[in-house]
Amino acid sequence: MTQDKTARFKISIRSKLLLASLSLLVLPWLGYQYIQALESYLRSEQEQRLLDRVGIVASLMDDQHELFKTRPQHSKPDNSRQHIYVRPLRSAIQLDGYADDWRIYENRTQFLGQAPDGKDLRVDYRLGVWNELLYLLVQVQDDKVVYRQPDSLRTDRSDHLRIGIQNPQGEFKRYRLTTISPGWVSAYALPANTKKHLPLKPEFRIKGEWQDVPGGYNIELRIPVAMIGDKFSFAIADIDDPVQRKVENIIASANTEHVNALGSIVIPTAGMEALLKRLQKPRSRVWVIDTHYRVVGLADKLNTNEPLATDQEQRSLFANLARLFYRLLLDQPSDKFIDPLSSVSRVDNPAVSSALSGQPQVTWQQTTDQKISLISAAHPIYINKQRVGAVAIEETSNNILILQNRAIEALINMSLLAFILTIGILIIFATRLSMRVRRLRDEVEASVTDDGRVQNEIKSTRASDELGDLGRSFAAMHERLAQYNRYLETMAGKLGHELRTPITIVRSSLDNLANSQTEAETHTYLQRANDGVARLSNILTRMSEATHLEQTIQQEEARPFCINDVLAACVEAYKQTHPQQRFEFNDTTTQIQVNGSPDLLAQMLDKLISNALDFSDKNTAISISLQQQSSSAVISVANQGPPLPQQMRANLFDSMVSVRQGKSDQPHLGLGLYIVRLIAEYHHGHVQMDNLVDDKGVIFSVTLPLS
Repeated sequence: MTQDKTARFKISIRSKLLLASLSLLVLPWLGYQYIQALESYLRSEQEQRLLDRVGIVASLMDDQHELFKTRPQHSKPDNSRQHIYVRPLRSAIQLDGYADDWRIYENRTQFLGQAPDGKDLRVDYRLGVWNELLYLLVQVQDDKVVYRQPDSLRTDRSDHLRIGIQNPQGEFKRYRLTTISPGWVSAYALPANTKKHLPLKPEFRIKGEWQDVPGGYNIELRIPVAMIGDKFSFAIADIDDPVQRKVENIIASANTEHVNALGSIVIPTAGMEALLKRLQKPRSRVWVIDTHYRVVGLADKLNTNEPLATDQEQRSLFANLARLFYRLLLDQPSDKFIDPLSSVSRVDNPAVSSALSGQPQVTWQQTTDQKISLISAAHPIYINKQRVGAVAIEETSNNILILQNRAIEALINMSLLAFILTIGILIIFATRLSMRVRRLRDEVEASVTDDGRVQNEIKSTRASDELGDLGRSFAAMHERLAQYNRYLETMAGKLGHELRTPITIVRSSLDNLANSQTEAETHTYLQRANDGVARLSNILTRMSEATHLEQTIQQEEARPFCINDVLAACVEAYKQTHPQQRFEFNDTTTQIQVNGSPDLLAQMLDKLISNALDFSDKNTAISISLQQQSSSAVISVANQGPPLPQQMRANLFDSMVSVRQGKSDQPHLGLGLYIVRLIAEYHHGHVQMDNLVDDKGVIFSVTLPLS
């Protein structure tokens, strides 16, 4: 009856501690209410301050007539690619066709589009301006690259880049970039009549580099800003059939073949940039947007490396230690976050939409990585009493978070005093718990003798709390240790089988050596004794190999590496080391990477190949393959030979397990596949095996997650 009541009213230790601490809940609740009220007040203050500031900036745009001149385009583009706002670069770009110089502008990567099937073609691009030159990197993933024929004048019968420009004089210009082979390329000027395909002349002012990359190609080019007016579009034309040479797909920022269909472009002038920088504050961003939601001006210092104000304060040693504690405890203001608007050319959020309709507004939104909140305030711009655009200013919530953290720190400091008053209650309760823990400890210590033998039993308790669960876990663990102890005792027989032969060789050689009559006999017996000692040493080396590997894995630092290169190098080495054996290597993947150690991966493959060599039939090949399945890489090693016994499958990858029959010159302690399992688990993968079709051999498969 008592046991039934205990099971019905189960109260865990955590629940008991919670009940004992209920008297302190009033303090955190009051503090939470206070901080919530403080946060609302700080948010309203920041909103009002930002609205006042954006209104002042909007009033200073009265003389920016050129910035908001009317462009012949529908009122609100339905595709953000039709407008391009060019951001400045930090230095000139070296035209080599590679993306190395663009790595610091990774957040500017824009998706241009892809083919309908999603596999044949995909285009991304980055662009920027430096010293009156527009730089453009177009990255094309294309399964079939078709180059221009050397004897052809046509520029539209191969993969090519199309450019459409309306120059500052209002003239429509068309250009194409194509090449007969990777390397330095120039543009060809085309007639304004789109029905004519033959180029007029080379345009040497537009220079570029066409470079093949795995899975496609890159085009990196520069265009003088003086050639570009208010309209600019570019497109990638894809041709897959080298015989018919018809355009299969065109992916474009906007139509490049008609002046009225060109997309708009804004390259900020030095005067506009200087004006916005004077109006900008650290850790903020100022947008200037026309009535088409297009960005026509930008000053961005929202996501910078400048230290936060809280990091620059001077504190005492005690205050610094407390600050370190609170950094671990509280959410800290972040100076690095994912900014979804860092490279857009159109801004269409509720605040901007309201401002373009004539009403200033403030909105809040979370960043993509949920690290901080962004506040946006927008105000309409009027020139000659006509609404021509809007100004938007963005800031982070870091200042509010800093003040919140300070308030929470004060709350925690006061709460500590209250906790001191309740420590007596907790000590009494903890004393009872410690008595139960000591009783469990005594049982655990008595279950193992001083020489490591497992004895007695750990009694399972019926207590329903966590300590009861712990006692039952110890009892189960004690049983497993007893089973493992019995396993170690049986290991002596396995080692005796391997050690008996070399010991017999050494003993008989020494006996014969004592009775040897000639120098030749003495030499023979010494050689046999040395062979036996060497075999004993080899056995000891094999025994310690797994332990050394476990220590190496604990110290090895994982890093990304290309698995294709490691496998290819290993297979070549096996072909040279075992010329009598035929190896087949099948790699159906592109360059894929995993996190881990290439040396450990090669060691794992060595063990699998060694196992395959021992069990392969004569005149048959050992097959090594690499495949990609979803987000994993699968390495397979197959050999033709005897199948694996069914009864060994469950424990084949355990230590000291071997299925070899008969005697061998080399000791086999059953550690090879155990090492394979350790290395696979280090790479967060797993290994499995199966018999080939009709039981003609065995295949081992190692599955590793991609980096």
